[in-house]
Amino acid sequence: MFVPCEVVAKTILPNIRALIARELSKKHHLRQKDIAKTLGISQSAVSMYFRGYRGITLNLENDKEVYDKVVWLSEKFFEGSLSQTELISKVCEICRLIRSKGLLCQLHKQFIKPYDIGECFYCLGRVG
Repeated sequence: MFVPCEVVAKTILPNIRALIARELSKKHHLRQKDIAKTLGISQSAVSMYFRGYRGITLNLENDKEVYDKVVWLSEKFFEGSLSQTELISKVCEICRLIRSKGLLCQLHKQFIKPYDIGECFYCLGRVG
């Protein structure tokens, strides 16, 4: 069984990274190698984001509030102006926003198909 944070690690975090990578490429014309270095990931991961092999489980661009926060975060990555603590805080803030909007629920249900947990509030950040 997968708990919501595992689903986030497998689906939402790659989505966020993919969006940031695209923003860095589009707005700042960074190469894949430079994006990879900025994000602390491999160049092949960036390539997979660009080709749509990774980071595509949820279209975060459809939610303006989430998308605006990711764009803001991509600017901070480019500037290098966030400490590690601030970066973690901002990514967790985006994750909480995604969860509070119920965007994670459908993905979570796909991961727990063999289980019937009834009405679930965990993805929303609330305990039943």
